[in-house]
Amino acid sequence: MELQLAPEDERTVFLDAIEESLRPLMRAVFRYGVSYQDLIGVVRALYIFSLRERYEDQGRPADETRLSLMTGVTRGEVIKLFASRVERDQQRALAAKQTDQLSQLLARWHDDPEFSTPYGAPLELSLKPEGTFRTLDQLIAASGIELDRVSIISYLSSAGCIEIHGTRFVRCVNRNLISRKADVVRISHLGRSAAAQNSTLVRNLFRGEAETPFFERTTLSDFPLSSQARDRLLTHLAEDGADFINELDRWVSDKKELLSDPNGRRYGVSMFFFQEPEANNFNTKELGADLSNKVA
Repeated sequence: MELQLAPEDERTVFLDAIEESLRPLMRAVFRYGVSYQDLIGVVRALYIFSLRERYEDQGRPADETRLSLMTGVTRGEVIKLFASRVERDQQRALAAKQTDQLSQLLARWHDDPEFSTPYGAPLELSLKPEGTFRTLDQLIAASGIELDRVSIISYLSSAGCIEIHGTRFVRCVNRNLISRKADVVRISHLGRSAAAQNSTLVRNLFRGEAETPFFERTTLSDFPLSSQARDRLLTHLAEDGADFINELDRWVSDKKELLSDPNGRRYGVSMFFFQEPEANNFNTKELGADLSNKVA
């Protein structure tokens, strides 16, 4: 018989799930000097923005005064939050657009036979016209992106995706735009990837019977692994996993005319390796005793 939780129990379990999902981020919170007040500010703003979206979806008024009354945040603060949100959304949209366009260029560099070998290796591209050699400018034009040449070279160099050899040619050394050499890009990637995963998990949690479930699979070793065994597993995943993602990318690209819909949405698949989180060893009894001793 399936265990049925009362609504209050579900709320408690969900709050526990929020805590568990945020715990790995605390390492980065301390690393980047994020304060307690910073975190409270982010959650407060997110709650207000999401509440407005919920009201608007329901056809209910969602002005600053109503949101202030519903949340206990002053009307002036609500107005300031929305003003900063507009500017931040514009910056995020620009960063996301740049990332998408660079990824599009790298994909064409590897998959287009005009710019790659029959084995899928990217060609070295000339920085200026030279005989019959393909040029970087030709790749940019074929990719149909808006970024200028200087910006592309700067972004891809900082991400460790390309090497510049003198003033003659450029070589692609990494198809993956996310690189250790570009911390800001990697931080942004963290947010987008976590949001994508949570979006799928929440969708599958609340979907109706008529809705198509999104693909969701996880495998975990049945027994503890040594660090050497972990590295062997990583090597296997780096080979077969990367091949699967690249093949899926080519499958979609080759069927663009059949699958494309200007009124549709973009969809994707993400793959990552993880270590099982350690159990929370926070001992509330010991903390209580410690606090009692300090108070006494």
